[in-house]
Amino acid sequence: MLQQMRDGFRYLKWLLVIIIFMFIWWAFATWGGGASRGRHDDAWAARVNGVTIPSDAFQSAARQMDTMYQQLLGEQYAQQRSRVRIGQQTIGTLVEQELIYQEALRQGITVTPREVVEAIMRDPQFQENGRFIGPARYRKLLEANHYDVGQFEEQQRRRLLIAKFSQLIEDAVTVSDAEVEREFLRRNEKSTVEYLVIDPAKVGSKRPPDDAELRRHYEEHKDRYARGEGRVGIFAMFSHAEAAAAQNVSDQDVAAAYERMKSTRYSVGEQRCAAHILFKVGDQAAPDVAAKTETKARAILKRAKTGEDFAALARKYSEDSTAANGGDLGCFPRGQMVKEFEESAFTLPVGSISDLVRSRFGFHIIKVKDSRPARTTTLEEVREPLRQELKLEQARGHVLRRAADFARAAAGGKLEVVARSQGLTTQPTGEVREGDALPGVVASQPVVARMLTLAPGEVSDPIAIPAGQVVVQVTGTAPPAARPFQEVRGQILKDVEQERARRAVAEAIRSAGRPGDLKAVARVLKVELKTQAGVMRGASLPGLPLDAVVERQIGSLAPATIGDPVTTTAGIVVLSVKERRDHREDLPSQKDSISDGLQRQRRDRLYRALIKRLRERGDIQVNQPLVDSLDRV
Repeated sequence: MLQQMRDGFRYLKWLLVIIIFMFIWWAFATWGGGASRGRHDDAWAARVNGVTIPSDAFQSAARQMDTMYQQLLGEQYAQQRSRVRIGQQTIGTLVEQELIYQEALRQGITVTPREVVEAIMRDPQFQENGRFIGPARYRKLLEANHYDVGQFEEQQRRRLLIAKFSQLIEDAVTVSDAEVEREFLRRNEKSTVEYLVIDPAKVGSKRPPDDAELRRHYEEHKDRYARGEGRVGIFAMFSHAEAAAAQNVSDQDVAAAYERMKSTRYSVGEQRCAAHILFKVGDQAAPDVAAKTETKARAILKRAKTGEDFAALARKYSEDSTAANGGDLGCFPRGQMVKEFEESAFTLPVGSISDLVRSRFGFHIIKVKDSRPARTTTLEEVREPLRQELKLEQARGHVLRRAADFARAAAGGKLEVVARSQGLTTQPTGEVREGDALPGVVASQPVVARMLTLAPGEVSDPIAIPAGQVVVQVTGTAPPAARPFQEVRGQILKDVEQERARRAVAEAIRSAGRPGDLKAVARVLKVELKTQAGVMRGASLPGLPLDAVVERQIGSLAPATIGDPVTTTAGIVVLSVKERRDHREDLPSQKDSISDGLQRQRRDRLYRALIKRLRERGDIQVNQPLVDSLDRV
């Protein structure tokens, strides 16, 4: 069943992208143009470079995504919902769309009022008999559906802006005829392959290599044990903490923020602390399946109500992820659990156990462990922590703007000069390579990763790290550096033993005396000759891991020739292609569809790379407790 879910999710990948755009379209009207800049409202789901995504827009989109999954996957979805992580998927997509929108603006892409009008007039929902219904009816239709006309048209402008930017990505992708042919062969070529799998320990010298042989191998192949090319540079750090110390937040500002947040953040409604035992069965399960599950649940319910240890029963019988913790769900307010569960939990007296409660997840047995009354934290209790939070929030936007201005001024290789003119101190990066961090700067690996993409003289955009923003200039490259012998001795030993084994196998191929006859080689080595028909490019041979060298030999060896020995995790592989059919005559009929598919894959990779870059250089905050609350039972 899990494989069916995986297959379904692969099918849904592109469909869900379209669906998310629908969510954003709906959420946009609620959220008045996508976001607000500089809000101190606590009802937020995420902040993207100073722009707030409200919690109500996030929750609306998440509900619609949840409904869509239910409709598309039916009963399977109820059983696997916790793996889907609706909250995380939704907030990730909303953040990405905000990043794309901001990048489109930064690139200077615009949408004219005329383009907005034309898009609305072409929209089928505003047409009758193929013609626009007219301005008056258009406004009435929006008002009847509780949409503000101005907000709706701003949303249309935003959608068109993102579409224009997406078109730029599509236009940047091309696929050559040679690439189409390679993909065609990968899909259609089939070979009959003979192969041997040889245990390296059973061939070659029985004498273990001594230290001198290992060192000789190390000196001859130092490049194999080297870290890649590095970079050297200088950087300027823009600290959130330093900027926050300079911010001024008055008592009135703190009081106003407290009042805005009082009902959502500082007022906690009645909470119940509970544990449960869950017997999973979907809403649409067959009656006999549901009845069987209910019978099992009632038997455990009887044991729980007669005094057996509830936590022990949960650990043994519950099908929820909380089973390992004795079914403990912690404490929760109203609105966090599904309706049926909540009604029972908030009705039961403390210490009591419910009857069976049916929800879309299955049958629950609930034990209420504690009750906590509603409480509001006073302003005096939170005044100073809230003041520091507001200072830091102001500082984040200030730091990002200052770092962006600095990066623009330093573009062209003038980072040191611009830093001096602004009274900033620069620091050397030293030699850095993949996986390194800047000296003395916590969690700064993203800065080094960006440096490795820059040429000497280039200056980065601002790069976000937990402590603030960093702008870095690469001043030179560092050659690959060999790791010390002792650090890689274990790998050298393994490589030498494998090289010995490969030489022994190559000698066996020569001594077999019958070129192209793998059966004769199998007799010399005393191993089984295996044959597999219908092997496609990109597929592994039975009993072997997927290996690029093996795959390349299957696609390139002339029939009746033996390939060079290949070291894999399963052993040394020697193969020969007996027959190959490529069905090349079908290429013309498949050329267009293959080209389209390759373009889609490349657009997706290009889009992912862009999002990764925007995330790395952006200032993104996520209200994780809010997001996580949607991913719990």
